[in-house]
Amino acid sequence: MHEFSLCQSVITIVLDKAKSMGYEAQAVRQIELGVGQLAGVDIESMRFWFPVAAKDTPLVQSILNIAIKPAWAHCLTCTHDYQLSRFYDACPKCQSHDKEILTGQDMLVEKIEFVTSE
Repeated sequence: MHEFSLCQSVITIVLDKAKSMGYEAQAVRQIELGVGQLAGVDIESMRFWFPVAAKDTPLVQSILNIAIKPAWAHCLTCTHDYQLSRFYDACPKCQSHDKEILTGQDMLVEKIEFVTSE
């Protein structure tokens, strides 16, 4: 159930950003969230918990879009960069498990779309 607290963190980030930009939080139409493939986040749980976490906030009508971001590693044996699907994947070139994970472990609010009056 840590996805609920992750949703609360996303809500706090969005509300703080809206305030710093001079927007009313009710003006948030949608939120684009990037979640790394190795971040350990259950995407369906995030989709379930976001409306619950947003219920008593100005973001109650906001839409949460989640994109899964691929994970990449750098092999420390042969220097090959490759995409991972699991932490323990070996380098496809030399089969070494000695690697540095470059991307795919993070979660980032990538975009906030505000309702603007024209």
